[in-house]
Amino acid sequence: ENEVEDGSVKLIGKEIDEFEEGSIMSIALIVEVYGKDMHDDLEPVIERRFHSSINFAEGVWHAGQRNSDWFRNSNWIRISKKSKEAGFKFIDLGRILVHKVKEEFGGIATRVQATVVTDEAEIERRFPEAKAAYDKRDERMKGLKDDLVGEFYTCTMCQSFAPAHICVITPERIGLCGAINWLDAKAGHNISPNGPNQPLNK
Repeated sequence: ENEVEDGSVKLIGKEIDEFEEGSIMSIALIVEVYGKDMHDDLEPVIERRFHSSINFAEGVWHAGQRNSDWFRNSNWIRISKKSKEAGFKFIDLGRILVHKVKEEFGGIATRVQATVVTDEAEIERRFPEAKAAYDKRDERMKGLKDDLVGEFYTCTMCQSFAPAHICVITPERIGLCGAINWLDAKAGHNISPNGPNQPLNK
């Protein structure tokens, strides 16, 4: 509990006005959550909401989900010239995430802090920890087959930019974004019964 300073947002690396217009650079968004009911299965559920939360910012666009060694360049954030001129900063991404996690998961998350990292060396240093977490999630799914469960789950997260799109997630079929497996979708539905993951009876 004492490791999470509620509402704290830090930036490690350069801010947006220190990069040339049109630059392509790496960024890491790290959100740390404390809550007495928080557990590992809830991590990907909260993490997936980063997508919709970031897209609430006017002139800021986010696409993709978790990164891994083979999926490393699929997670994109674009910030419009207009938003930058209006004063949008990289640290604001952290502020948005702290606010939205508290708003959407207030019953679970009692303390939330965020770190935005633009320093390439720091991103590389922290990447193995993220990769280990993703590998652990994937390991949970091994051995779970479609015929062993009574229901699948839908996912509509991508409808913010693909309005007619829907995924059907099964133990043997992850979401097309590559980030959402059956256990994640099940946990997502348990937390938010009216949210983007809905049960689909076989």
